[in-house]
Amino acid sequence: QLGYLIVLILAAAVQGEYTAYGAAFILFQLPHSIFAVSIFTALLPAMASRWTDGDQEGFGRFLSQGIRATAAVLSPAALGYIVLARPIVRLLLEHGVTTAASGDLVAQVLVLFALGLFPFSAFQLLLRASYAMQDTRTPALVNIAATALNIGANLVFVLALDLGVRGLALGHAASYVFASIVLFVRVRARVGTLQGRAIAASVGRAVVAGAATAASAWIVAAALGRWLGTATIGSQAVQVLTAVAVGLLVFLASAAALHI
Repeated sequence: QLGYLIVLILAAAVQGEYTAYGAAFILFQLPHSIFAVSIFTALLPAMASRWTDGDQEGFGRFLSQGIRATAAVLSPAALGYIVLARPIVRLLLEHGVTTAASGDLVAQVLVLFALGLFPFSAFQLLLRASYAMQDTRTPALVNIAATALNIGANLVFVLALDLGVRGLALGHAASYVFASIVLFVRVRARVGTLQGRAIAASVGRAVVAGAATAASAWIVAAALGRWLGTATIGSQAVQVLTAVAVGLLVFLASAAALHI
């Protein structure tokens, strides 16, 4: 809450910037809330039972599976946001009093949020893994350190580098990259092994598939934007939905080819 208070204070310095931050954050949360939370919910009871039974290998196997599944879903989602942020914001938000300049700002903030999408979700999974291990102290301490980093990064990005609300999204991403790495190391130290090579290989394949997904979606969106324009809601919907559909098909083909 203290970290969020700093976000509110810094975002309120320029009129409209907190609104852009809030809108981008809702879009950022969407794939996490639908997919990643479902993965966590399914895995938490299994991880807790394995840990209680003293089966550290089984616990590590479930946690590794969760990290790999999260990467497989959220890597293409994050890369898709990066290339389609502007069309998505135009379709969903740029109506009524929302101007093109406001849409540009929301899209830029969303792109920076997207950089931290997988680390954010990975940290939330590792948080639940710690709870399954009956350890609340470690994630609390990591959260305190991450919040301190987030506040420092926000002050630097906003006040020193004058990035405005974009700096707040970048600070959010940086803090969760830090938090996910630290908590992963701490959990691995207690478990012994988390199949690190398998995780690295799976994340790498997911990024490759995600890159193919994003590239195809960007090409389709750019072509449709030139062909149909983006002046009406109908043309905007065709642009976004077709790009997403093509990207999804490319992702499924890439996932099959890479054995994800």
